[in-house]
Amino acid sequence: MSTLVVLAHPDLQKSRVNKALKESISHKGVVFSQLYQKYPDFKIDVTAEQQLLTQAERIVFQFPIFWYSYPPLFKKYLDDVLAYGFAYGSNGKALHSKEFSLAVSLGSPIENYTKGGSQTLLTIEDILAPLKATILFIGGKYAGHFATFGALNLSDQDLAIHCQDYQEFVK
Repeated sequence: MSTLVVLAHPDLQKSRVNKALKESISHKGVVFSQLYQKYPDFKIDVTAEQQLLTQAERIVFQFPIFWYSYPPLFKKYLDDVLAYGFAYGSNGKALHSKEFSLAVSLGSPIENYTKGGSQTLLTIEDILAPLKATILFIGGKYAGHFATFGALNLSDQDLAIHCQDYQEFVK
């Protein structure tokens, strides 16, 4: 396996953007772990998820931003799967030197995520900082992020372009 996409969308079937992004990279070499589909009861198979992580060369965390954060099952995934002795600690080196990326979608336009924007004082960099810090803490290599802004009002043409850009990003 070369690329693992850990996809954390609470209702992927109703998600126009995340569903399209997923479909655009569904090809050989990309494996998906769809958290909400696999664990609707929030009971994560930690061993299975850790095995997927160790088998991957590259890991992409894909999720929508809700209230300037990530979905609750993804937070639980991080807490449970990136455990002491596996992802960090004196013996926790399983993910050292792995390449991690983030793929996020946000309902509002990019202008709202700039300093002094109309909705927030936080940039996308500010919002993603805890995840970047987590990746670095576990010895991973942060390879950047792919953001889809204005997901609620994205035209079909813009979504198609974003899907092409996402394919390149995941390569």
